[in-house]
Amino acid sequence: MLAQSNSIIDKIWTGVGGKNKWESTKYLMFTVSGNSKYPSISGSRKFLLDKQTGNVRFEGTLNNENVVALLNVQNQKLNHVFDENGAEVSLQEYKEVLPDLIGQYNIDLKVLSLPISIMASNISSQSSNKIINAEKLQKLDFSNFLGNSGSFYVSEESGLVKRLDLDNKSYLVNGYKDVGNGLILPTTFKGSGDSITYQKVASFTEMEPEKFKEF
Repeated sequence: MLAQSNSIIDKIWTGVGGKNKWESTKYLMFTVSGNSKYPSISGSRKFLLDKQTGNVRFEGTLNNENVVALLNVQNQKLNHVFDENGAEVSLQEYKEVLPDLIGQYNIDLKVLSLPISIMASNISSQSSNKIINAEKLQKLDFSNFLGNSGSFYVSEESGLVKRLDLDNKSYLVNGYKDVGNGLILPTTFKGSGDSITYQKVASFTEMEPEKFKEF
């Protein structure tokens, strides 16, 4: 990688509040709508994740039922499923949708943490400048974000990712906010035909362990 793209990487880290902010975030909670990739998961969904252990709490609609599902994405295990009244239900009927749930979770997390996940996606060392909405942006290509190649545009001033071109679609990236502890993440991704919105996002350094064990 050339020094030029290294300096933009530094800027992107600065834009999200610094590498240490992401690394010191132990728990992340977010509610998202749009970008549903699996028919078994419908409507808006809420995830709470323990970054260290891989424990995840999902609240949303699975197989047309409102449930709370407790799983671990590292060992790909479904631990508990509760109905909307808090009664535990058989894991058997949800085992087959576990890969969907993990897949959707991975997409939702990678999009939310776009500035961070894009830095791990084989960025090319070539870049070009573009003016969009009176802002000077640096365009960089990547070869593996969510399995695809595309381009993204970073503000030279703030280090914030402002646009993402993927799957022949263009998304305007915005709604940056401090989600806790000084970590800055984007919450809106507007495409011409679709959009992805994170209604609530919060990061924590502590969390009650029951959240990953009980209804």
